[in-house]
Amino acid sequence: MNNNIGEDDDDMLISGARNNNRGQINLDLSNYSCNIPDITPSFDLLNFRKFILNQNWNIGDLQELILNCQLSSIKLRFSIWRLFLGIFSIDDPLEQKIIKLNQHRSDYQNLSKQYLQAETKKESKRTIRNPLQQNQQEQQKPNVWNNFFEINHLKSEIKKDVDRTHQDKQLFQSLKIKNLLSNILFIWSVKNPTISYRQGMNELAANVIEVYFTEVQGFNSLEDSEDKKEIAIFYDIKFAEEDIFQLFEQIMVAHVDMFKHTPESQKKQQLIIQNRIQKIYDQQLKIIDVTLFKHLKVQDVELSVFLVRWIRCMFTREFHVEDSLKVWDAIFYDYYLTEDKQWLLLVDCIVIAMFVYVRDQILEKDDPNACLKRFLKYPPVENLAQLIQAAFSIKRVLQSANPEQALLQDQFLITFLGSRDVSKSPKIFQIAKNQEIPEENNKCNQFEVTRQY
Repeated sequence: MNNNIGEDDDDMLISGARNNNRGQINLDLSNYSCNIPDITPSFDLLNFRKFILNQNWNIGDLQELILNCQLSSIKLRFSIWRLFLGIFSIDDPLEQKIIKLNQHRSDYQNLSKQYLQAETKKESKRTIRNPLQQNQQEQQKPNVWNNFFEINHLKSEIKKDVDRTHQDKQLFQSLKIKNLLSNILFIWSVKNPTISYRQGMNELAANVIEVYFTEVQGFNSLEDSEDKKEIAIFYDIKFAEEDIFQLFEQIMVAHVDMFKHTPESQKKQQLIIQNRIQKIYDQQLKIIDVTLFKHLKVQDVELSVFLVRWIRCMFTREFHVEDSLKVWDAIFYDYYLTEDKQWLLLVDCIVIAMFVYVRDQILEKDDPNACLKRFLKYPPVENLAQLIQAAFSIKRVLQSANPEQALLQDQFLITFLGSRDVSKSPKIFQIAKNQEIPEENNKCNQFEVTRQY
């Protein structure tokens, strides 16, 4: 399998966007207070008190909702993600949560002044100069032209991707939303210059924007009350950019390695994500489904062509938008439970579950390009909850002391793996398929998702 994918190549794969010539939609979103298109307001005050203000609950109460892809039913996705990603602690009292919230907002405003507003002032004062006119005195000064061109190149790259983002949605055709998305990506990039901007970040930030406005618009639709006033600071729309950046930044804390290269000390640099793909393929898939592993090996399928996008964008293109948010619910929940927060570990297991979901179609194909076509245009998943539950089972098997034995004992996973064409399944799954599996083993309460990961 050839993993030599270049930096420009993987950017092209992730972009994969279509230009369109439609004009900008001039929505009046000056303060985001109007009804925003493509958004169905969703907020529940009682659940906010229970889950965010910590009134007699624990994190395990969310487990069944997440495993069954029903977290949206409590109408607090943005706030729950804040907890999962560490912006707030579940045990923080209200006053402490507000202190943290205000600190994050203040930090972003300082970044904006440092990177965004300062740059605007520089451009307004900049006079035209000839960059080729260099004398000895000029050479001793910092090269302001390099910085000028770098900043403008960065802005240009971000603008191209922002213009491509969700072209089918009115929300993202609004100049106000485009500017918000551009500002968040620009400030994160200049704050992290060794990585800067990479394609795919725009799609991560876009999901956060959609979830934020869904919840804020739901809050704003509530009738005025003392309860609403008490928590209004969490949904102050004038801090939309600050609050969206907070959550995007926390996602990047967990996911940033997928945009990095290996250390310069290594003889041959490559994207770190390539090492992760190799591990998924050569180690993890081999344990879970050796038949599929061997078939892909024989066909020499170039997994990087689609896995760079799958992993970096966290499946934003492989599922409908709402389904991708349900996948993120599970990923962030698992991240919260995981002590060793190297990266979003459940992503690997979702990849393997997605491989298994289309295994029969892949095993029928004797052409690597045909296999690629199936992966690049992933089919709709009829039972997303089953796939998510399988991913948690896969993770538990892979992290056990004896993965092979753990696999044989996981009845739910055996059912999932053997639910396709049994004749093409490993013998152990053919045997298991014919065995009587207790009904209770198929219920989601078999998943003891705890901090032991």
